[in-house]
Amino acid sequence: MNDIRKEIQELNSLIDKMCDSENKEVLCKVSKVLDALTNKVEEISINQETIQENLEYLDDDLSGIQEELFEEVSLEELNEIEDEYKEINCIHCNKPIFIEASALENNDDISCPYCNKNIIK
Repeated sequence: MNDIRKEIQELNSLIDKMCDSENKEVLCKVSKVLDALTNKVEEISINQETIQENLEYLDDDLSGIQEELFEEVSLEELNEIEDEYKEINCIHCNKPIFIEASALENNDDISCPYCNKNIIK
């Protein structure tokens, strides 16, 4: 971008040295348009860099979430999880419910999420 600005300054210097007033006026306007375009291109370039940086942050965040969601679980870990929960059917509505084994052992009153009645009694 600095190279383009330098070229525009050199062009302005040449225009200032011109004697022909009719062409000089046209060239001054062309130079102003070039300067405005250079400013706009620089602004767009800065915005694009900011957007690219934000996308990289989002990509990193999503990668972290993806790793957490799709974390590899070993067969032993699956068996441990399976051992921690028991599947029982509600004695009132007969719907299957997964409950922690410790909750079944320690509680006499567990409400069914479907019929709200005690699943044990």
